[in-house]
Amino acid sequence: DPKQSIYRFRRADVAQMRRLQSRMEESGGRRVSLVQNFRSHRAVTDWVNEIFARWMESGAGESGGFVQADYEKMSPRWRDKVASEFGPSVWALGNVAAEAPISAIRRQEHKEIARLLDQIVEHKWQILDVDATRKNGGAKYKAASYSDICILIPTRTGIEILESEIAARDIPYRIESASLIFETQEIRDLLNFLRAIDDPSDHVSVVASLRSAAFGCSDVDLLRHHEARGSFDYLSASRKEDAGNVGEGLSVLREFHRRRIWESPSSLIDRFIRRRGLLEAAVGNRRMREQWRRLRFMVEQAGLFAEAGGGSLREFINWVEDQIKEGARVNEAPLPDPDEEAVRVMTIHGAKGLEFPVVILTGLNTDPRIEAPVVLVDRDSGQVEVGFGPASTRVCTPGYEEMEAHELQMLKAEKVRLYYVATTRARDHLVLSLRRGANAKSSAPADTFADLMEDCPRLWKPVQLLPDDPEAESDSGQEEADGLSERNHSVAARQDWKERRGRLIQEMARPSSVAASALGRELDEDKPEQDTPEPWRRGRGGSQVGRAVHGALQFIDLENGSDVKVQAREQAMVEGVPDREQEVAGLCLAAVRSPVVRRAVASGRMWREIPVAAAMGQGSIQGIVDLLFEEEDGLVIVDYKTDEVSQQGVPEISAGYRLQGGAYAHAIQRATGKAVKEVVFLYLRAEAEERLDDLSQAIAEAEQRALDLISV
Repeated sequence: DPKQSIYRFRRADVAQMRRLQSRMEESGGRRVSLVQNFRSHRAVTDWVNEIFARWMESGAGESGGFVQADYEKMSPRWRDKVASEFGPSVWALGNVAAEAPISAIRRQEHKEIARLLDQIVEHKWQILDVDATRKNGGAKYKAASYSDICILIPTRTGIEILESEIAARDIPYRIESASLIFETQEIRDLLNFLRAIDDPSDHVSVVASLRSAAFGCSDVDLLRHHEARGSFDYLSASRKEDAGNVGEGLSVLREFHRRRIWESPSSLIDRFIRRRGLLEAAVGNRRMREQWRRLRFMVEQAGLFAEAGGGSLREFINWVEDQIKEGARVNEAPLPDPDEEAVRVMTIHGAKGLEFPVVILTGLNTDPRIEAPVVLVDRDSGQVEVGFGPASTRVCTPGYEEMEAHELQMLKAEKVRLYYVATTRARDHLVLSLRRGANAKSSAPADTFADLMEDCPRLWKPVQLLPDDPEAESDSGQEEADGLSERNHSVAARQDWKERRGRLIQEMARPSSVAASALGRELDEDKPEQDTPEPWRRGRGGSQVGRAVHGALQFIDLENGSDVKVQAREQAMVEGVPDREQEVAGLCLAAVRSPVVRRAVASGRMWREIPVAAAMGQGSIQGIVDLLFEEEDGLVIVDYKTDEVSQQGVPEISAGYRLQGGAYAHAIQRATGKAVKEVVFLYLRAEAEERLDDLSQAIAEAEQRALDLISV
């Protein structure tokens, strides 16, 4: 589809496609138009056809039409008329040209978007129910949730305002982009910890680690420790054991300093995260999921570093520091968590190839800045031209200005295609935020959209935002301010705060959890516990193929496995093993064909990738159940295994998973109040099922083992 060509800097442009098409036709080929749209509702495709047919035609330019793509109208798949005023449609939000600075316009625009997010959920905007539609044949609709909404932006300009407005309304959201994750606070705190345990003489890192959320030591705590002639050298023989926060933190650093000889960086980081309760501590944060992803990211990077031949802790620290110096950008989460209820925010380029039930397109009030590069190349003739500096004082080769004019024309045409890509990401609802400045000379996309939409009012609707209650907000804010003033002047409140803070630090310092998958491992009494994979990592810290299989089995249609190839390809790409796509697909098909999965499908009540936890002594036991289903006489747990094992070896290897199965059953029973009647280990390579014998005894043994580990 030439209309979706938005990567000209990679030489993917309309001219290239036209040349290829012409050469194929000259060689006897023929052109076939693919106009069937399988994504968007008729309300969206009708609007897109009307708007972009005119916009692209007006910008076709010269060069025999090689500048812009020809527009061919799409044919929609979904054509239903939904009996609701909030059925699938195209909407205009804030269609106003205001006399105000662009900063004020953006602030107002993002306030309106934040209010709209709440209204979409509260007013139950109707979206296609894919699962119900697939089962019943005809289109079925349901109410939209936050996770069905995506906000698309051309660039990240002004995104901090958007974030603050969404966060002010307590709306869950996530920014999806290649970010400077190595420079985030979570990663820096972990890096300070690693530096501190690697080099006891690095007192700057020791103090920075103590001041982090993992230990919660305040500047007052550190000062008192120093004034009491306390040392920050945790290996010093003369250091007195201190029962305070600082002393406890130094003891933990000393313990991990000794462990570093026996354990990999990945295991050390994972143990530290669990030991200090960093996952639990993030629960109260609005960006809880972001913090979890970053902690998980550091563990995974350390594991990949080891797999790539990396060695010591010092080498890993040096590698991370190199990433920070080079400003390395990383996609924090290639796939969202399936249970994550959050609005997604991403750039239009990042959304290429994706679809969303509700798309809100913003950032249209800025006149896009288009500049030709310093070096221009005509790849047909091989001509190269160079020019730099402003137009008035430019230094350039003779043919640069002529080639620059053509280049600017191509870039403007690509901008139109960029918005075509953005609007066609919408499946059911497309919202265009059109609040803009009143400058008569403006050529911002919002002005163009508004002008084009004037001629087709039947194809879109204005968004009617309900006003917030300013009086209620004002009264609430005044009460809060008055209460805050009283508390600030209350000695009793100060003391209460200190006590609560102390209790919180105490809670965070407790051993927090043990992974169900770690219970069956035999520990060497002379060495610290060996690598214990994090319970929240997809595939339970297994191989890349294992993680890809577990990831695919979260989403594939277990009824017939029709989408196995698609899901296997996506997950193999995400895990970095695209060459093993067929292997992943084969293992997934083995699961779909298995008797126990057929039982799960027949039950009509099944759940996949269920995070479970149960209180255990002073901590908890945690894990992720691959598949859970309910039959008339109880619940059944299925745990996928990708071990290299023959059918004859299945009973022997299953003994090592006995306590893991018992722990899952214990946690599920505690959480649901229902009996687990069966735990099945499904070995995908061997295509064998092994049931856990004497389930009640396995549960009791798992409980005792977990208590032993937590009390260590």
